Parts: sequence; C-alpha cells; structure tokens
Amino acid sequence: MKVLARTIAAAAALSALAATPALAQPETFTFRVAEIHLTTQPDAERVYQRLDAEADRYCQALDLGTSGQRAECRLDVVENVVQAVGDERLSAIHRDRLRTRTLAEAG
Repeated sequence: MKVLARTIAAAAALSALAATPALAQPETFTFRVAEIHLTTQPDAERVYQRLDAEADRYCQALDLGTSGQRAECRLDVVENVVQAVGDERLSAIHRDRLRTRTLAEAG
C-alpha cells in the first residue's frame, strides 16, 4: 500500500507577527502527516495532539511577548494546518476543541 505524506507549510502571516517589525521574514511552520495516520479517530486524535504541541513550541520560539499572543499564534497555526490538510476527522476534532475552549472561557 502506498502511503502519501502531506507537508503543510502554514506561513506565519499571523496578526501577532504583523505587529512585530523585527520579523520581516517570519519562519515557516512545517507539519508532516501521512494520510494513513488519519484513518481512525484515535489516530487523528494523536495527530491533532502532535500538531497542537508542535504549534505551541513554534510559537514559543517566536518570542511574541505575551501569553495571549502566543495562544493566538498557536490557534492560528493549528487552524491553518487543519484547513490545509482537509481531513474531516481532524477538522471535527479541531471544532470540538474550539467549542470546549469557548465554553470554558465563557464559564
């Protein structure tokens, strides 16, 4: 069985970075996932957790300043990658996490 791997580069055209003139050419976030790792719900959950962790490390390395800017960066990176991958399981996990986060913030 042939395994196709997708490489997603989410350009760091984030609102938090736009306000940072020192970063004229922001680094690019690259995320690789093999389609076979998205075939089951548990696999997609692991991919999402890895994506979230890698996005968090990426945004921390950008030294954006406030924790709110880092959180916004992480959310933007994850959102861009989820959209670019275009997998329904991954999208559903992301929607669920956003809904849970919104409820917790309202709570």
